[in-house]
Amino acid sequence: MTKSKKKFIIIDAMALAYRAYFAFINRPLQTASGEPTSAVYGFVTSMIKILEDTKPDNVAVAFDSKEKTFRHDMYEKYKSTRAKMPEDMIPQLGRIKEIIDALKFPLYILPGYEADDIIGAAVKIAEKEGYESYAITPDKDYIQLVTKNIKIVKPGKSSEDIVIVDEEKVKEDYGFSPIQMIDYLALVGDSSDDIPGVAGVGPKTATPLIQQYGSIEGIYENIESIEKKGLKNKLIENKENAFLSKKLATIVSEVPMEIDLVHTKMEDPDLAEVRKIFTELEFKNLIARFEKIFGEESSKDIDEIEEDEKGLSKDEQKYKLIKSEKDAESLAAKLKKSKLFVFDTETDSLDVLTVNLAGVAFSIKPGEAFYVAINPFIEKQDLFSVDLSDRLNINQFIKIFKDLFEDTNIKKVCQNGKYDIAVLRRYDINLKNFYFDTMLASYIIDPDQKHGMDALSEAYLNHKPIPLSSLLGDKKDASKIFDVDLEKLSEYSCEDADITYRLFDMFKEQLKTNNLERVSYEIEFPLVPVLEDMERQGVKLDVDGLKAFSKDLEILLDNYTSEIYKLADESFNINSPKQMQAILFDKLNLTPGKKTKTGFSTDARALESLKGQHEIIDIILNYRQVSKLKSTYADSLPTLIHKTTGRIHTTFNQTVASTGRLSSLNPNLQNIPIRTELGKEIRKAFIPRDKNHLILSADYSQIELRIMASICGDKALMAAFQNDEDIHKATAALVFMVDPEEVNADMRRKAKEVNFGILYGIGAFGLKNRLGITQTHAKEIIDNYFNTFKSVKSYMDNSVNNAKEKGFAETLTGRRRFLKNINSSNRVVRQFEERVAINMPIQGTAADMIKIAMINIYNKLNELKTRTKMVLQVHDELLFDIHKDEVDELQPLIIEMMENAFPLNVPVKVESGIGKNWLEAH
Repeated sequence: MTKSKKKFIIIDAMALAYRAYFAFINRPLQTASGEPTSAVYGFVTSMIKILEDTKPDNVAVAFDSKEKTFRHDMYEKYKSTRAKMPEDMIPQLGRIKEIIDALKFPLYILPGYEADDIIGAAVKIAEKEGYESYAITPDKDYIQLVTKNIKIVKPGKSSEDIVIVDEEKVKEDYGFSPIQMIDYLALVGDSSDDIPGVAGVGPKTATPLIQQYGSIEGIYENIESIEKKGLKNKLIENKENAFLSKKLATIVSEVPMEIDLVHTKMEDPDLAEVRKIFTELEFKNLIARFEKIFGEESSKDIDEIEEDEKGLSKDEQKYKLIKSEKDAESLAAKLKKSKLFVFDTETDSLDVLTVNLAGVAFSIKPGEAFYVAINPFIEKQDLFSVDLSDRLNINQFIKIFKDLFEDTNIKKVCQNGKYDIAVLRRYDINLKNFYFDTMLASYIIDPDQKHGMDALSEAYLNHKPIPLSSLLGDKKDASKIFDVDLEKLSEYSCEDADITYRLFDMFKEQLKTNNLERVSYEIEFPLVPVLEDMERQGVKLDVDGLKAFSKDLEILLDNYTSEIYKLADESFNINSPKQMQAILFDKLNLTPGKKTKTGFSTDARALESLKGQHEIIDIILNYRQVSKLKSTYADSLPTLIHKTTGRIHTTFNQTVASTGRLSSLNPNLQNIPIRTELGKEIRKAFIPRDKNHLILSADYSQIELRIMASICGDKALMAAFQNDEDIHKATAALVFMVDPEEVNADMRRKAKEVNFGILYGIGAFGLKNRLGITQTHAKEIIDNYFNTFKSVKSYMDNSVNNAKEKGFAETLTGRRRFLKNINSSNRVVRQFEERVAINMPIQGTAADMIKIAMINIYNKLNELKTRTKMVLQVHDELLFDIHKDEVDELQPLIIEMMENAFPLNVPVKVESGIGKNWLEAH
């Protein structure tokens, strides 16, 4: 690039946005709240890379207008086959314009003209004024603009790659000069713009013609000299299209618009607004790069800039490494005098049942932290190449700090405390008075933001913590922790404790200000030890039973395979989508549904839509169900049994579901099948811990419907629950205006779908699909429902209106979920959030209710010192290993505590059962 000339860049925003959108089509990006961001992210990252590489003096952006252009008047079919803009791209264009506005880049839009023309005019003006210009676009038609001082910048395969196209590159890639790209397009056409070109002439034919004759005009002036008869005829037959295509492909460089480069000078962007937008879009990692681009003449390198941005000053940090027994005792005495302390454990594994403790960091005020280095091996020092003898041995640590952790008068604070509590229990230290968890506080404040320490530190403290990878390598192999330099490990861990204390100071005030203290101190924080204990208890599996079931499933799969081959009249790989497509759509001629890159879809939804077209579909669906049961459950569950306990230990996560529901992973025990007879066999494999115990299941009955009835106060719904009626039968009687005795199974089924569908804001279209009825009939049912239960409709309308006004939905306990797009002009995005506004208060309250019940039951079982243990939660159901001698006392107590955990205006009912396995108890 020529240094002596000023640089001007102009961006084809729509082209860049479209390219980015489809680059992520198979893995679309979105924020935690569901806002789509693929196009915005691709556009922004490409723009950043281009700004970094070109370092322009002047910048502008061009957008296509909504109106038809002069090319449409010239050729009716111009861009006629272009698909309608995807709905989720529309709000992203708005976001792009917000960013451009915040950066104070002029945005050029001209009705009747395309961005191509605006850009063509702008770079020509810049060239006349002595600038070196760069048109930013992936479109090849811009190549015609390339001159000595005008270049094209094309984004590469990733947004971090760019390709600069100059005169030499055009000649190298195409074999002709840039201006001849117009003639090239006139011959080959452009399918993306519906430019017809010359039928039958492709790139291999067009290039030699242009090289020999120079232009379309030159070709037709010498048409008789073309020797190939077929080519000559094609050119003659399509002469009109060729010249039309040249006009359509030509970028107009004179447009009725004032383009003054003075207004394009890069200066004084509103970086505060950029930060705000990027934070909302969860592009926080891009902020520093933007700030560097627009820094004070970029006099500092990136490391200096990042150092300046750090919220924690080295001068304010007092971190101390504790290695001796004397210093550890002194620290313990200091902590004993405090009313509260933060602690953070460092370990060599995430398996809390076998983990080894490498050290613990403590903090009792911001800027001060202590790291106690521990040797957990004592007699096994020869396992390591490094000497651990200078550290506190584990027995010394337990002796000095056990009483401190178990002191009920001192409050304890952690980031992800469930893990730290579990680590201490491994060493028979039972933490008492767990008070605050910064990870959970972040979740309560805004469930859709990121809750990891690094993200929270950067967002709230403007500080980038020491990365774990700098200690353990890119793979973050925790087993190497004892090889890490002790001073570095101490600094890392102390910083974590320090950051946690600072976040605690901030979050406790935010919880108070936003009336979130009840959710925090009465539900989420007290639940942490409960979940830790449930994870530790684990669940026992009947391995032999699962092995036998797996063999039965294998036989069933073989039978289904034979049936499928017979119906297809050939054998093929049933698990291959490509081969399945060939059988269903090519051989059997079934009517396909949605199309993917690899052909017509054969996923579960697509197959469901094909039911009735051929009997093979039902067999394939059965095959897939059996195959999943076998691979996901019958075969996989036994492999997940922990070697030291002989039980399965799931991990409960409090910060995944935005409604407040718990999730379960490794393995997911909240997804064990129950609806099919085969699926129920999996539940049969969950058994009591020993012969002295049974499985107790306690399940809230229709809790979400009861909560809705309680919230909306509908008299008819409330009466049905107060009279302990079959709610779906009662609903059917009212909606279909018949006596309860006249309600048949079909009426009840429809009423049930409406009852549960209403909770999720279902409409006539959704109900039509669920019930397999006409949309008119579905609308009649919903209208009758709302006429019958008028308060339900009022609740739904009020929920949406309140959320639009406040920007969030909330449960009866005050838990919030922010709905950033509920006022969006994009109908699809807006309607999704309106449904969330209706459902979240109900589902979230149900989640809070069972959490309160779990806390109360856990505390009661501990108080009574029972041998019965709570081992699993599946949304509205609790599972217990109940001792046979305690059944009579505890079963009614558990039911009572669940029913009274959170009183409603209607009765809360819990159904309970006891058995030798989960299925029998359910």
